[in-house]
Amino acid sequence: MTLATLLGFFLLLQSFMPLRTAVQIGADEGFELAKATLCLNGHKLYSEVWNDQPPLHTCLISWTLKHISPSIVGPRLITVVFAALLLACVFCMSLRLNGLLVAGVTTALLIASPGFLELSCSCMLEIPALAPALAALALLLIGRKRKPRGAEFVAGALFGAALAMKLVPVILLPVAAMAVWAGERQTGHRIVNTAKSLALIAVGMALGFIAIDGLVDGGAFLTHIRQTWVSHFAPAKSFEYGSPADHPFEWEILLRNWDTTVPAVVGIILVLRQARSDLAAALPAAWLALMLGVFTLHRPWWSYYYVHLAIPLSWCAAIGLVTIGRLGRSQATRRIVTFLVVCSLGMWLSGRAYLQIKSVRESPQTYSSPVLNIMRRFKPFTQWLYTEDPVYSFHCGVPLVPDLGVVMLKRFWSGEMTNAKIEAELRIAQPEMLLLMSDTNPRAFRDLIATEYRLVYQDPSHRLYIRNSIADKVDL
Repeated sequence: MTLATLLGFFLLLQSFMPLRTAVQIGADEGFELAKATLCLNGHKLYSEVWNDQPPLHTCLISWTLKHISPSIVGPRLITVVFAALLLACVFCMSLRLNGLLVAGVTTALLIASPGFLELSCSCMLEIPALAPALAALALLLIGRKRKPRGAEFVAGALFGAALAMKLVPVILLPVAAMAVWAGERQTGHRIVNTAKSLALIAVGMALGFIAIDGLVDGGAFLTHIRQTWVSHFAPAKSFEYGSPADHPFEWEILLRNWDTTVPAVVGIILVLRQARSDLAAALPAAWLALMLGVFTLHRPWWSYYYVHLAIPLSWCAAIGLVTIGRLGRSQATRRIVTFLVVCSLGMWLSGRAYLQIKSVRESPQTYSSPVLNIMRRFKPFTQWLYTEDPVYSFHCGVPLVPDLGVVMLKRFWSGEMTNAKIEAELRIAQPEMLLLMSDTNPRAFRDLIATEYRLVYQDPSHRLYIRNSIADKVDL
C-alpha cells in the first residue's frame, strides 16, 4: 500500500509536466531523439550516425515512435515507466534493510531530489539505464536469506540490459558484490559461495548484453566499440571547446542540498555502527562513498549525474530522519517528534516538487515557439537541417544531416569532430535550414552562411538561416 501510494504520488506529479508540449525536457533529450529519428529514416547507428553508447535505448525509442506514438509523449512516457521501476526498486531495497518507514521516506526524498522529476520524464538515457541495474541490486538484496543460484543469473542479465542502454551502470557492480558478500552467511564457505554468485552474475551480464546487442542492432555496437571507447576513455585531442577537465565534480551541490546532506551524515554514522553486526546495513553508506569517489575522479561531471548520488544520499538521509523522529523517552514524545518531522518533510517535498514542475512548465513550448512555427512553414521545401539544438529537428519533422545529427562536446574532445569537418559536411549536404544558437562564438562556416543563406529569424536563443534558393518561397 505504501509503495502504491508513493508511485501514485509520483505519477500525479508527472501529470502536471507538459509531456506533450515542452520543446525539451533535459539537457540531452535532443541527441537521443536525433539518433532515433535518423534510425527511423534508415540510417545506421555507428557507421552513419555517431553514437557513444550501446543501442538498446535508441532502438526502443525508434520502435515506440514507429508503432505506438509518433509524438514526443511516447518516448517520454517510456522514461516515466523506468523511473517508476527505479523508485519501486529503491523502496524494496530500503524496506529489506531498514523497514517500512525508512523505505517510504527514502522514496519520497528521491522523488523530490534536485532534477529527479525532470530527468524521470525526459527522453534521456540516465533513468532507463539505472532502472534495470537497481532491479538487479534489489533482486540480490531481497534474496539475502534464500539465494537460489538462478537469482544471480537473472540479476546479471538485468545488468546486461542496463549496460545495453548506457555503460555508466557498471559502476554499481561493486555494490552488487557487497550485497552478495553480505548475503552469504555460511562462514565456512563464504568466499567460495560469493565467488560462485559473482561468476553467475558475470555470465548473465555478458550473455544478456551480447544477446541484446545482437537482437536490436545486429552486433553493431561490438563492431564499432572503438567509437565508444575513444569518446569515453581516450585523452582529449582537440581543445576547440575546452576539455573534460573543465567540468569537475561540483562539491557545492552537497552544500546547496544541505537539508538532505545533514540528515544523511547522521544516517551514515548509524549504519556504520550497525555494520559491525550486519555488513549489509552499511550498504547505503558504501554506495554513497563509491558514487562520490567515482564522480570526484571522473571528468566530465554533468548535473544529471546527481541522480547517482541522490539514491544512496536519500537512503542515508531517511535513516537519519527516522532516527531523529524516534527521539524521546516516552512513546507520546516520539509520536509528536515523528509527526513534526513528517509534516516538515511533506512541506519541503511539496516545495521541491513545485519548483521543478514550474521550471519545466515555464520552458519553451511547441505551441508558442516562433522559430518552430517558421521552420514548419519551410518544411515542404527542405530536405536537410543542420542545428546546434537537435530537438527542433524532431518537432518540425525535418531530418538532420546524418553525420551531424549528434555533435556533442565529447565528440570534439576525442578529435572525431572538428569545426573544419562540420564545414565540409555542410558544403556536401547543402542543408536548406541552419538553426544556430544565439551566441558570440564564431562559426568556421560563417563564409558559407554569408554567401548562401539568409537570416529569417532571431531571438535571444536561436538564429534561423534559410538557403537563398528557398528563402522567398514563404511569406514571413
